Amino acid sequence: MYCYVFFSAIEILSFSVNIPQDLGIGKFDILPGVFYNYSMIRKALHELNGYVSYAEDLLRRQVALAGQLSGYEDMSLKEKVTPSGRKFYYARKKGTEKFTYIGRADSPEVRKIKEAHYLKKSIPVLQKNIRLVNSLLDGYVSSSAKSINQMLPDLYTIEESIDLSDRAEAARRWKEQKEAYKSTFPPYRPEELKVRTNDGSYVRSISEALIYNLLLSLGITFVYELPLETGTRRYFPDFTLLSEIDYASTFIIEHLGMMGDESYRDARL
Repeated sequence: MYCYVFFSAIEILSFSVNIPQDLGIGKFDILPGVFYNYSMIRKALHELNGYVSYAEDLLRRQVALAGQLSGYEDMSLKEKVTPSGRKFYYARKKGTEKFTYIGRADSPEVRKIKEAHYLKKSIPVLQKNIRLVNSLLDGYVSSSAKSINQMLPDLYTIEESIDLSDRAEAARRWKEQKEAYKSTFPPYRPEELKVRTNDGSYVRSISEALIYNLLLSLGITFVYELPLETGTRRYFPDFTLLSEIDYASTFIIEHLGMMGDESYRDARL
């Protein structure tokens, strides 16, 4: 089964620059469902668990430091800069009006006041983030076939098309078979393959390279310009992707890169 997805150069540029690098998760709303990738979700959940551990440890250390700086958060700073650019700091305690000179930027008292004010803002942010991420992790339910089947009476369960433990091997076999099949055809207009991708392959345009590299970074199994024969006609769709839902269905992404050209647009729509 094939699912076609078409989009323009403007859309793929928008898609490419909105990938949060810390989680490796794409902006799904442009291509709903196509990039629903279980390995990405597992990676995200793993990294969120890691963030909670990191944030909880950081919170403990910041709370301990805030205790050592107790009272400094109630002090206000005032800075004076000389014509030569030298900075001098004055401080006053809460409830008083008079500022007292305490030193330059490297003064221990200046540093303690700044750290205390920083911690006063940082600690509540960490606490909020930990609560939010824990809420997400506690409430997350996998939508994999195995998970949904476990919620159903036996009468309504469906057979999974592939053992989940064999997903990586299934993807590797599919890729190997499709690349071997592609190699039985002469290259399609090889003189146009001029843009190098991150894995050393060549595609026809910068926009195609953006899509290619994006799919690589997301860990999605795909073949570039896998021949597709329908009746007497042969096509070379830009990207054929293996579904990570059943490891049998495929998605075809066709990049319409010249929609501003009327003849190009009319020939494809």
